[in-house]
Amino acid sequence: MIKFVILDVYPNKKHRLIKDTAGGYGTGNDFGNTLFSKLLNVYVDGNIGMPAIEIMIISTILKKNNSVHYTRNINDKEIEDSDFIILPASIIAHETEIEALLKLSHKKIFVTGIFATTMKEKYLTENSIVVKNESDTFFYNIEKSNNLNLNFLNNLFNNKDLINDFYSPVSLDDLPYPDWADYTKKYPLRNDFFSLNQKIAVPLLGTRGCPYSCFFYCTYPLQQGRKVRARSVENIIDEIKYWKKELGTNKFVFRDPVFSINRKHTIEFCKQVIDQKLDITFMVETHLNNLDDEMIPLLRKAGLELVYVGVESSNHVVLKDMKRFTVEHDKQYKVIKKCEDAGIKVKTMFIIGNPEDTKDTVIQSIEYSKYLPSLYSQFSVFTPYPGTPVYNDFKDIITETKLENFNQYNLTFDHKNLTNNDISELKSLAYFKFYFNFKKIIQVLKYFIQSKYEKVHKRMG
Repeated sequence: MIKFVILDVYPNKKHRLIKDTAGGYGTGNDFGNTLFSKLLNVYVDGNIGMPAIEIMIISTILKKNNSVHYTRNINDKEIEDSDFIILPASIIAHETEIEALLKLSHKKIFVTGIFATTMKEKYLTENSIVVKNESDTFFYNIEKSNNLNLNFLNNLFNNKDLINDFYSPVSLDDLPYPDWADYTKKYPLRNDFFSLNQKIAVPLLGTRGCPYSCFFYCTYPLQQGRKVRARSVENIIDEIKYWKKELGTNKFVFRDPVFSINRKHTIEFCKQVIDQKLDITFMVETHLNNLDDEMIPLLRKAGLELVYVGVESSNHVVLKDMKRFTVEHDKQYKVIKKCEDAGIKVKTMFIIGNPEDTKDTVIQSIEYSKYLPSLYSQFSVFTPYPGTPVYNDFKDIITETKLENFNQYNLTFDHKNLTNNDISELKSLAYFKFYFNFKKIIQVLKYFIQSKYEKVHKRMG
Protein backbone atom coordinates (compact mmCIF):
# COMPACT_ATOMS: atom_id res chain seq x y z
CA MET A 1 0.00 0.00 0.00
CA ILE A 2 1.34 3.40 -1.04
CA LYS A 3 1.03 6.27 1.44
CA PHE A 4 0.00 9.60 -0.11
CA VAL A 5 -0.34 12.94 1.67
CA ILE A 6 -2.20 15.86 0.10
CA LEU A 7 -0.51 18.97 1.53
CA ASP A 8 -2.80 21.96 0.89
CA VAL A 9 -0.92 24.82 2.57
CA TYR A 10 -2.25 28.34 3.12
CA PRO A 11 -0.43 31.56 4.02
CA ASN A 12 -1.43 33.36 7.19
CA LYS A 13 -3.55 36.34 6.15
CA LYS A 14 -5.97 38.63 7.99
CA HIS A 15 -8.56 38.42 5.21
CA ARG A 16 -10.27 35.42 3.70
CA LEU A 17 -8.37 33.39 1.11
CA ILE A 18 -9.98 31.07 -1.40
CA LYS A 19 -8.03 28.53 -3.41
CA ASP A 20 -10.69 28.38 -6.07
CA THR A 21 -12.77 25.21 -5.73
CA ALA A 22 -12.66 24.59 -9.47
CA GLY A 23 -8.86 24.80 -9.46
CA GLY A 24 -8.23 28.45 -10.35
CA TYR A 25 -5.52 30.81 -9.14
CA GLY A 26 -7.51 31.78 -6.06
CA THR A 27 -8.69 35.08 -4.58
CA GLY A 28 -8.42 37.06 -1.38
CA ASN A 29 -11.44 38.93 -0.08
CA ASP A 30 -9.99 42.26 1.04
CA PHE A 31 -12.77 44.86 0.91
CA GLY A 32 -10.78 48.02 1.60
CA ASN A 33 -9.64 50.26 4.44
CA THR A 34 -12.77 52.11 5.56
CA LEU A 35 -14.58 51.17 8.76
CA PHE A 36 -17.36 49.56 6.76
CA SER A 37 -14.85 47.60 4.68
CA LYS A 38 -13.12 46.39 7.82
CA LEU A 39 -16.45 45.23 9.22
CA LEU A 40 -16.98 43.18 6.04
CA ASN A 41 -13.49 41.73 6.47
CA VAL A 42 -14.36 40.69 10.02
CA TYR A 43 -17.62 39.14 8.80
CA VAL A 44 -15.78 36.83 6.42
CA ASP A 45 -12.67 36.54 8.57
CA GLY A 46 -10.42 33.52 8.28
CA ASN A 47 -9.40 31.20 5.51
CA ILE A 48 -12.07 29.36 3.62
CA GLY A 49 -9.87 26.49 2.69
CA MET A 50 -11.75 24.89 -0.11
CA PRO A 51 -9.56 22.50 -2.08
CA ALA A 52 -9.94 22.17 -5.81
CA ILE A 53 -12.51 19.59 -6.86
CA GLU A 54 -9.87 17.83 -8.92
CA ILE A 55 -7.63 17.30 -5.88
CA MET A 56 -10.53 15.61 -4.09
CA ILE A 57 -11.12 13.44 -7.19
CA ILE A 58 -7.45 12.47 -7.04
CA SER A 59 -7.93 11.49 -3.41
CA THR A 60 -10.78 9.17 -4.36
CA ILE A 61 -8.73 7.60 -7.16
CA LEU A 62 -5.74 6.96 -4.93
CA LYS A 63 -7.83 5.60 -2.05
CA LYS A 64 -8.99 2.71 -4.17
CA ASN A 65 -5.94 0.65 -3.20
CA ASN A 66 -3.80 3.02 -1.13
CA SER A 67 -3.92 5.38 1.84
CA VAL A 68 -4.48 9.13 1.46
CA HIS A 69 -4.17 11.76 4.18
CA TYR A 70 -5.30 15.38 3.64
CA THR A 71 -3.66 18.14 5.68
CA ARG A 72 -2.91 21.86 5.65
CA ASN A 73 -0.13 21.52 8.22
CA ILE A 74 3.41 21.15 6.93
CA ASN A 75 4.39 19.69 10.31
CA ASP A 76 1.76 16.95 10.14
CA LYS A 77 3.33 13.70 11.41
CA GLU A 78 1.82 11.80 8.46
CA ILE A 79 4.14 13.62 6.05
CA GLU A 80 7.33 11.90 7.19
CA ASP A 81 5.74 8.46 6.84
CA SER A 82 4.43 9.18 3.33
CA ASP A 83 5.78 7.79 0.08
CA PHE A 84 4.57 10.72 -2.00
CA ILE A 85 3.19 14.20 -1.38
CA ILE A 86 0.66 15.95 -3.61
CA LEU A 87 0.88 19.75 -3.42
CA PRO A 88 -2.01 21.72 -5.02
CA ALA A 89 -0.60 25.02 -6.28
CA SER A 90 -2.30 28.40 -6.24
CA ILE A 91 -0.89 31.87 -6.84
CA ILE A 92 -2.33 33.24 -3.58
CA ALA A 93 -0.31 30.67 -1.65
CA HIS A 94 2.74 30.54 -3.91
CA GLU A 95 5.43 31.67 -1.47
CA THR A 96 4.03 29.38 1.23
CA GLU A 97 4.03 26.44 -1.19
CA ILE A 98 7.64 27.09 -2.25
CA GLU A 99 8.65 27.13 1.42
CA ALA A 100 6.98 23.74 1.79
CA LEU A 101 8.82 22.38 -1.26
CA LEU A 102 12.17 23.50 0.13
CA LYS A 103 11.47 22.20 3.61
CA LEU A 104 10.40 18.82 2.23
CA SER A 105 13.29 18.46 -0.21
CA HIS A 106 13.79 14.89 0.99
CA LYS A 107 10.28 13.86 -0.14
CA LYS A 108 8.90 13.14 -3.61
CA ILE A 109 6.24 15.70 -4.49
CA PHE A 110 3.64 15.96 -7.26
CA VAL A 111 2.60 19.59 -7.83
CA THR A 112 -0.83 20.15 -9.40
CA GLY A 113 -3.11 23.00 -10.46
CA ILE A 114 -3.55 25.67 -13.14
CA PHE A 115 -0.83 27.91 -11.73
CA ALA A 116 1.66 25.05 -11.66
CA THR A 117 0.74 24.28 -15.27
CA THR A 118 1.45 27.82 -16.47
CA MET A 119 4.40 28.61 -14.15
CA LYS A 120 5.94 25.16 -13.94
CA GLU A 121 9.52 26.42 -13.65
CA LYS A 122 8.70 27.94 -10.25
CA TYR A 123 7.74 24.56 -8.81
CA LEU A 124 10.33 22.29 -10.38
CA THR A 125 12.91 21.05 -7.92
CA GLU A 126 15.07 17.95 -7.69
CA ASN A 127 12.29 16.23 -5.80
CA SER A 128 9.18 17.49 -7.62
CA ILE A 129 7.13 16.80 -10.74
CA VAL A 130 4.64 19.27 -12.12
CA VAL A 131 1.46 17.55 -13.24
CA LYS A 132 0.19 19.72 -16.06
CA ASN A 133 -3.40 20.37 -17.12
CA GLU A 134 -6.15 18.34 -15.46
CA SER A 135 -4.21 16.41 -12.85
CA ASP A 136 -7.11 14.11 -11.92
CA THR A 137 -7.01 12.60 -15.41
CA PHE A 138 -3.28 11.99 -14.97
CA PHE A 139 -3.83 9.84 -11.89
CA TYR A 140 -6.97 8.29 -13.40
CA ASN A 141 -4.99 7.11 -16.46
CA ILE A 142 -2.20 5.73 -14.30
CA GLU A 143 -4.65 3.82 -12.12
CA LYS A 144 -6.59 2.56 -15.14
CA SER A 145 -3.40 1.25 -16.76
CA ASN A 146 -2.52 -0.61 -13.53
CA ASN A 147 0.62 1.48 -13.09
CA LEU A 148 -0.25 2.91 -9.72
CA ASN A 149 2.63 1.24 -7.94
CA LEU A 150 5.86 2.30 -6.28
CA ASN A 151 8.13 1.25 -9.15
CA PHE A 152 6.24 3.22 -11.77
CA LEU A 153 5.87 6.35 -9.65
CA ASN A 154 9.48 6.29 -8.47
CA ASN A 155 10.66 5.98 -12.08
CA LEU A 156 8.84 9.19 -12.89
CA PHE A 157 11.04 11.00 -10.39
CA ASN A 158 14.18 9.41 -11.74
CA ASN A 159 13.82 11.53 -14.85
CA LYS A 160 14.85 14.91 -13.52
CA ASP A 161 13.83 16.74 -16.69
CA LEU A 162 10.31 15.37 -16.67
CA ILE A 163 7.45 17.81 -16.75
CA ASN A 164 4.41 15.65 -17.04
CA ASP A 165 2.59 15.53 -20.36
CA PHE A 166 0.83 12.27 -19.54
CA TYR A 167 -2.49 13.85 -20.29
CA SER A 168 -5.24 11.96 -22.03
CA PRO A 169 -8.72 13.52 -21.77
CA VAL A 170 -11.29 11.15 -20.41
CA SER A 171 -15.05 11.23 -20.23
CA LEU A 172 -15.98 13.29 -17.19
CA ASP A 173 -18.51 10.58 -16.33
CA ASP A 174 -15.62 8.15 -15.81
CA LEU A 175 -14.06 10.19 -13.02
CA PRO A 176 -15.15 9.24 -9.49
CA TYR A 177 -16.90 11.60 -7.10
CA PRO A 178 -14.60 13.86 -5.06
CA ASP A 179 -13.56 12.70 -1.61
CA TRP A 180 -15.75 15.19 0.27
CA ALA A 181 -17.01 12.66 2.83
CA ASP A 182 -13.62 12.30 4.54
CA TYR A 183 -12.78 15.96 4.00
CA THR A 184 -15.85 17.16 5.90
CA LYS A 185 -14.79 15.19 8.97
CA LYS A 186 -12.06 17.82 9.50
CA TYR A 187 -13.13 20.91 7.60
CA PRO A 188 -16.39 22.68 6.76
CA LEU A 189 -17.72 22.93 3.22
CA ARG A 190 -18.63 26.62 3.11
CA ASN A 191 -18.82 28.21 -0.30
CA ASP A 192 -20.28 31.67 0.04
CA PHE A 193 -20.03 34.17 2.86
CA PHE A 194 -23.58 35.33 2.21
CA SER A 195 -24.93 31.84 2.81
CA LEU A 196 -28.01 31.82 5.02
CA ASN A 197 -26.81 28.93 7.10
CA GLN A 198 -23.76 26.86 7.85
CA LYS A 199 -25.20 23.71 6.29
CA ILE A 200 -22.75 21.73 4.23
CA ALA A 201 -22.73 22.94 0.62
CA VAL A 202 -21.20 20.39 -1.73
CA PRO A 203 -19.24 21.68 -4.75
CA LEU A 204 -20.23 20.12 -8.08
CA LEU A 205 -18.56 20.36 -11.48
CA GLY A 206 -20.90 19.60 -14.37
CA THR A 207 -18.76 21.00 -17.21
CA ARG A 208 -15.19 21.98 -17.97
CA GLY A 209 -13.90 24.48 -20.49
CA CYS A 210 -15.06 27.96 -21.47
CA PRO A 211 -15.24 29.44 -25.00
CA TYR A 212 -15.92 33.06 -24.04
CA SER A 213 -13.66 35.96 -24.94
CA CYS A 214 -12.60 36.68 -21.34
CA PHE A 215 -9.93 33.96 -21.79
CA PHE A 216 -7.81 37.07 -22.41
CA TYR A 217 -7.44 37.43 -18.64
CA CYS A 218 -9.22 34.36 -17.21
CA THR A 219 -7.23 31.42 -15.83
CA TYR A 220 -9.66 28.54 -16.35
CA PRO A 221 -8.98 27.99 -20.09
CA LEU A 222 -5.28 27.64 -19.27
CA GLN A 223 -6.03 24.25 -17.75
CA GLN A 224 -9.46 23.22 -18.99
CA GLY A 225 -9.25 24.60 -22.53
CA ARG A 226 -11.93 26.49 -24.44
CA LYS A 227 -13.92 23.49 -25.61
CA VAL A 228 -16.85 22.75 -23.31
CA ARG A 229 -17.09 19.16 -22.06
CA ALA A 230 -20.07 18.06 -20.00
CA ARG A 231 -20.94 15.23 -17.68
CA SER A 232 -24.17 13.46 -18.49
CA VAL A 233 -27.25 14.70 -16.67
CA GLU A 234 -27.69 11.23 -15.20
CA ASN A 235 -24.19 11.28 -13.75
CA ILE A 236 -24.73 14.68 -12.11
CA ILE A 237 -28.09 13.62 -10.70
CA ASP A 238 -26.56 10.43 -9.29
CA GLU A 239 -23.85 12.45 -7.53
CA ILE A 240 -26.45 14.77 -6.00
CA LYS A 241 -28.37 11.78 -4.68
CA TYR A 242 -25.14 10.31 -3.32
CA TRP A 243 -24.23 13.42 -1.32
CA LYS A 244 -27.77 13.86 -0.05
CA LYS A 245 -27.55 10.38 1.42
CA GLU A 246 -23.88 10.48 2.46
CA LEU A 247 -23.73 13.97 4.00
CA GLY A 248 -27.40 14.70 4.64
CA THR A 249 -27.38 17.94 2.68
CA ASN A 250 -29.51 19.38 -0.07
CA LYS A 251 -27.27 22.40 -0.74
CA PHE A 252 -24.93 22.41 -3.76
CA VAL A 253 -22.60 24.83 -5.53
CA PHE A 254 -21.84 24.36 -9.22
CA ARG A 255 -18.30 25.43 -10.01
CA ASP A 256 -18.66 25.25 -13.80
CA PRO A 257 -16.90 28.17 -15.52
CA VAL A 258 -20.25 29.02 -17.16
CA PHE A 259 -23.29 27.09 -15.96
CA SER A 260 -26.13 26.73 -18.49
CA ILE A 261 -23.81 27.31 -21.46
CA ASN A 262 -25.40 24.20 -23.00
CA ARG A 263 -29.08 25.08 -23.01
CA LYS A 264 -30.38 21.60 -23.83
CA HIS A 265 -28.21 20.04 -21.11
CA THR A 266 -29.35 22.60 -18.52
CA ILE A 267 -33.05 22.17 -19.33
CA GLU A 268 -32.74 18.40 -19.05
CA PHE A 269 -30.94 18.73 -15.72
CA CYS A 270 -33.65 20.99 -14.30
CA LYS A 271 -36.42 18.69 -15.49
CA GLN A 272 -34.75 15.67 -13.89
CA VAL A 273 -34.33 17.50 -10.58
CA ILE A 274 -37.99 18.52 -10.65
CA ASP A 275 -39.40 15.19 -11.87
CA GLN A 276 -37.42 13.23 -9.29
CA LYS A 277 -38.39 15.69 -6.53
CA LEU A 278 -34.82 16.00 -5.32
CA ASP A 279 -35.62 19.05 -3.19
CA ILE A 280 -32.25 20.80 -3.52
CA THR A 281 -30.96 24.35 -3.56
CA PHE A 282 -27.93 25.32 -5.60
CA MET A 283 -25.74 28.20 -6.69
CA VAL A 284 -24.21 28.81 -10.13
CA GLU A 285 -22.16 31.27 -12.15
CA THR A 286 -23.31 32.06 -15.68
CA HIS A 287 -23.72 34.75 -18.32
CA LEU A 288 -26.78 36.98 -18.43
CA ASN A 289 -27.40 35.91 -22.03
CA ASN A 290 -28.05 32.38 -20.75
CA LEU A 291 -30.99 33.55 -18.63
CA ASP A 292 -34.35 34.22 -20.27
CA ASP A 293 -38.10 33.89 -19.73
CA GLU A 294 -37.99 30.12 -20.18
CA MET A 295 -34.79 29.39 -18.27
CA ILE A 296 -35.31 31.59 -15.18
CA PRO A 297 -38.52 29.98 -13.84
CA LEU A 298 -37.23 26.52 -14.73
CA LEU A 299 -33.97 27.06 -12.83
CA ARG A 300 -35.86 28.45 -9.86
CA LYS A 301 -38.25 25.51 -9.78
CA ALA A 302 -35.25 23.15 -9.85
CA GLY A 303 -33.82 24.93 -6.79
CA LEU A 304 -31.54 27.71 -8.02
CA GLU A 305 -30.98 30.03 -5.05
CA LEU A 306 -28.12 32.31 -6.08
CA VAL A 307 -26.55 33.18 -9.43
CA TYR A 308 -23.27 35.00 -10.06
CA VAL A 309 -23.18 37.11 -13.23
CA GLY A 310 -20.27 39.08 -14.65
CA VAL A 311 -21.17 42.69 -15.43
CA GLU A 312 -17.52 43.85 -15.07
CA SER A 313 -18.11 47.51 -16.06
CA SER A 314 -20.87 49.90 -17.10
CA ASN A 315 -18.61 51.51 -19.70
CA HIS A 316 -18.67 49.97 -23.19
CA VAL A 317 -15.23 51.36 -24.10
CA VAL A 318 -13.73 49.61 -21.06
CA LEU A 319 -15.57 46.38 -21.89
CA LYS A 320 -14.40 46.46 -25.51
CA ASP A 321 -10.81 46.85 -24.38
CA MET A 322 -11.28 43.82 -22.11
CA LYS A 323 -12.58 41.88 -25.14
CA ARG A 324 -15.90 41.34 -23.37
CA PHE A 325 -19.06 41.11 -25.41
CA THR A 326 -21.60 43.33 -23.78
CA VAL A 327 -25.22 43.10 -22.71
CA GLU A 328 -27.20 46.31 -23.01
CA HIS A 329 -28.00 48.01 -19.71
CA ASP A 330 -31.75 47.72 -20.14
CA LYS A 331 -31.47 44.00 -20.76
CA GLN A 332 -29.14 43.53 -17.79
CA TYR A 333 -31.61 45.28 -15.52
CA LYS A 334 -34.60 43.31 -16.85
CA VAL A 335 -32.90 39.90 -16.57
CA ILE A 336 -31.64 40.58 -13.03
CA LYS A 337 -35.07 41.91 -12.01
CA LYS A 338 -36.77 38.78 -13.40
CA CYS A 339 -34.37 36.59 -11.42
CA GLU A 340 -34.91 38.51 -8.18
CA ASP A 341 -38.70 38.53 -8.69
CA ALA A 342 -38.61 34.78 -9.27
CA GLY A 343 -36.77 34.24 -5.98
CA ILE A 344 -33.28 33.80 -7.48
CA LYS A 345 -30.81 36.09 -5.75
CA VAL A 346 -28.24 37.70 -8.01
CA LYS A 347 -24.65 38.61 -7.26
CA THR A 348 -23.23 41.01 -9.85
CA MET A 349 -19.46 40.95 -10.32
CA PHE A 350 -17.55 44.08 -11.31
CA ILE A 351 -13.88 44.57 -12.16
CA ILE A 352 -12.30 47.91 -11.29
CA GLY A 353 -8.93 49.11 -12.50
CA ASN A 354 -9.39 47.81 -16.04
CA PRO A 355 -6.70 49.14 -18.43
CA GLU A 356 -9.02 51.87 -19.80
CA ASP A 357 -10.61 52.71 -16.44
CA THR A 358 -10.46 56.17 -14.94
CA LYS A 359 -11.82 57.35 -11.61
CA ASP A 360 -14.93 58.52 -13.44
CA THR A 361 -15.58 55.20 -15.21
CA VAL A 362 -15.15 53.25 -11.96
CA ILE A 363 -17.52 55.59 -10.10
CA GLN A 364 -20.00 55.18 -12.96
CA SER A 365 -19.78 51.41 -12.52
CA ILE A 366 -20.30 51.75 -8.77
CA GLU A 367 -23.42 53.85 -9.35
CA TYR A 368 -24.59 51.35 -11.94
CA SER A 369 -24.18 48.51 -9.45
CA LYS A 370 -26.54 50.36 -7.10
CA TYR A 371 -29.04 50.84 -9.95
CA LEU A 372 -29.17 47.14 -10.79
CA PRO A 373 -31.67 45.22 -8.60
CA SER A 374 -29.18 42.54 -7.51
CA LEU A 375 -29.05 41.60 -3.84
CA TYR A 376 -25.27 41.33 -3.71
CA SER A 377 -22.29 42.69 -5.61
CA GLN A 378 -18.58 41.93 -5.75
CA PHE A 379 -15.82 44.33 -6.80
CA SER A 380 -12.50 42.82 -7.85
CA VAL A 381 -9.37 44.51 -9.18
CA PHE A 382 -8.25 43.81 -12.74
CA THR A 383 -5.37 41.35 -12.45
CA PRO A 384 -3.07 40.34 -15.36
CA TYR A 385 -2.42 36.81 -14.14
CA PRO A 386 0.85 35.12 -15.14
CA GLY A 387 0.17 32.68 -17.96
CA THR A 388 -2.72 34.63 -19.48
CA PRO A 389 -2.49 36.56 -22.78
CA VAL A 390 -2.92 39.89 -20.97
CA TYR A 391 0.09 39.14 -18.75
CA ASN A 392 2.30 38.84 -21.80
CA ASP A 393 0.93 42.14 -23.09
CA PHE A 394 1.57 43.80 -19.71
CA LYS A 395 4.92 42.20 -18.85
CA ASP A 396 6.82 45.50 -19.23
CA ILE A 397 4.52 47.36 -16.82
CA ILE A 398 4.03 44.70 -14.13
CA THR A 399 5.11 46.27 -10.83
CA GLU A 400 4.12 43.62 -8.28
CA THR A 401 6.92 41.17 -7.46
CA LYS A 402 5.16 39.13 -4.77
CA LEU A 403 3.01 36.56 -6.56
CA GLU A 404 0.71 36.08 -3.59
CA ASN A 405 -0.52 39.63 -4.16
CA PHE A 406 -2.01 38.65 -7.52
CA ASN A 407 -5.30 38.06 -5.71
CA GLN A 408 -7.82 40.32 -7.50
CA TYR A 409 -7.66 42.89 -4.72
CA ASN A 410 -4.39 44.68 -5.48
CA LEU A 411 -3.15 46.77 -8.41
CA THR A 412 -0.26 44.77 -9.85
CA PHE A 413 0.77 46.91 -12.84
CA ASP A 414 1.57 50.52 -13.70
CA HIS A 415 -1.91 51.81 -14.54
CA LYS A 416 -1.96 54.83 -16.83
CA ASN A 417 -4.89 56.48 -15.03
CA LEU A 418 -5.02 55.06 -11.49
CA THR A 419 -2.64 54.65 -8.54
CA ASN A 420 -2.59 51.99 -5.82
CA ASN A 421 -4.16 54.52 -3.47
CA ASP A 422 -6.88 55.27 -6.02
CA ILE A 423 -7.71 51.58 -6.29
CA SER A 424 -7.86 51.18 -2.52
CA GLU A 425 -10.19 54.15 -2.14
CA LEU A 426 -12.41 53.11 -5.04
CA LYS A 427 -12.67 49.54 -3.75
CA SER A 428 -13.73 50.79 -0.31
CA LEU A 429 -16.16 53.26 -1.89
CA ALA A 430 -17.73 50.52 -4.00
CA TYR A 431 -18.60 48.27 -1.08
CA PHE A 432 -19.77 51.16 1.07
CA LYS A 433 -22.05 52.69 -1.55
CA PHE A 434 -23.51 49.35 -2.65
CA TYR A 435 -24.29 47.85 0.75
CA PHE A 436 -24.62 50.83 3.04
CA ASN A 437 -27.71 52.46 1.60
CA PHE A 438 -31.32 52.39 2.74
CA LYS A 439 -32.67 50.63 -0.35
CA LYS A 440 -30.13 47.80 -0.09
CA ILE A 441 -30.53 47.37 3.67
CA ILE A 442 -34.30 46.97 3.24
CA GLN A 443 -33.77 44.52 0.37
CA VAL A 444 -31.34 42.37 2.39
CA LEU A 445 -33.55 42.37 5.48
CA LYS A 446 -36.58 41.44 3.39
CA TYR A 447 -34.66 38.56 1.89
CA PHE A 448 -33.49 37.20 5.22
CA ILE A 449 -36.98 37.45 6.74
CA GLN A 450 -38.54 35.83 3.69
CA SER A 451 -35.97 33.03 3.72
CA LYS A 452 -36.55 32.29 7.39
CA TYR A 453 -40.34 32.27 6.81
CA GLU A 454 -40.01 29.89 3.87
CA LYS A 455 -37.87 27.50 5.91
CA VAL A 456 -40.31 27.49 8.84
CA HIS A 457 -43.27 27.08 6.49
CA LYS A 458 -41.52 24.20 4.74
CA ARG A 459 -40.77 22.40 8.02
CA MET A 460 -44.41 22.74 9.06
CA GLY A 461 -45.55 21.24 5.79
